[in-house]
Order: sequence, then C-alpha cells, then structure tokens
Amino acid sequence: MPIALCAASPAAFARDPALAGPYFGGSIGDSTVQFKDDETREEFDADDTGFKVIAGYRIIDWVAVELNYTDFGKPVDRIFGVDLQADYSAVSVSALGMLPLGSNFDLFGRLGVARLDADFSARGFAGSDSEKTTEPLIGIGAQFRANNLAIRIEYEGILLDASNRDDDDWWDNWNDDDWDSNDDDSDWLSMLSLGFTYKFGGPGR
Repeated sequence: MPIALCAASPAAFARDPALAGPYFGGSIGDSTVQFKDDETREEFDADDTGFKVIAGYRIIDWVAVELNYTDFGKPVDRIFGVDLQADYSAVSVSALGMLPLGSNFDLFGRLGVARLDADFSARGFAGSDSEKTTEPLIGIGAQFRANNLAIRIEYEGILLDASNRDDDDWWDNWNDDDWDSNDDDSDWLSMLSLGFTYKFGGPGR
C-alpha cells in the first residue's frame, strides 16, 4: 500500500507546500458490474462507459481526501433470455495515501465508502427495482503532475452488499456477498478510468 511505502521512503516525508490545496477534475472509463445469484448460479457480467466528477483536497504530500460522484453507465446482460439493465451511480468519500516519486509523479491508494443508488430493469417489461446501499470502496492509481494539472489513471472497485442484507437485493439473493465459504465473493462494481485534476491556490509542482 502507498502509505506503507511512504514509511520506507524518507524522501516521501519531505514537505512540499506546492502540493497542498484543493483540486477538481473528472475522468471517464470502462465500468463493469459483476454479481452472481447464489441459487441459480446465473451471473450478471457487463460493462459500459462511466464517468466521475472529482473534488479533493491534498492535505500534505502523502495524504489527500476526495468527495466524488460516479456514474457507472447502464450495462446490459442477458439472463434467462431477458436483457437486464443495471443503472448504478455513487457518491463517495475516501482518503488517498499518496507516494510522490520524483517531482512530477505520484502513486496512490484509495480507501473509502460509497453511497450507491441502483436501478434494475428488464428491457421490454414495465417497471424497475431500485435500492440504496452504503458499501466499501478501494482503488489504486497513478498520476503525472505538470504545474497545477495532473493526469491520472485509476482502477477502483466497490464491494456489493458487503453487510449481507438479504432483504435489499434486487432479485432474491443477487448481490449477496457475505464473505462466507460459498463461491459468492465476486460481486463487484468497478471502473478503470483516465482523467485529470486541476489544483487551485498557487503554483503546483
């Protein structure tokens, strides 16, 4: 993890005031929804184009916090001959452990929570099923900084139904990820994205 790497790198603790401050940005990428029904073993596995709006603050060289909005698109998969559509969006808050490498490059790890808003529907049929849940969020990425502008690439994932709420799944036991010995621990919402951030409040590095 980047925080652990910071401990092993004395140069990472050299404070650089030019790195601190608020920043805003966005990203776009490929989002994937994966979950499996515990009873039928049918799996929903589809991807679509997603985007993220980023608002953050780099507190010190190796720590930042972010409040983000992510739209994961509307991936569609065929289950039992029916086209099912999953529509996920999330508001998340997370802490980033940053590892500066040289004067223009960072590696980072993300840990936080996401408030998910999900809507599920079957194409050709009326009605839909919706739910709101709070789930853990993790991610890893890298960015290149040029003055106040940074270009970043990141992979992040949200564990679906981490608290094993059987009564809020959209179809019986879908999204039932209870961390037990059963083969049901692959229920994830993820995105690989490319984006940018711009830091305000003085010259960057």
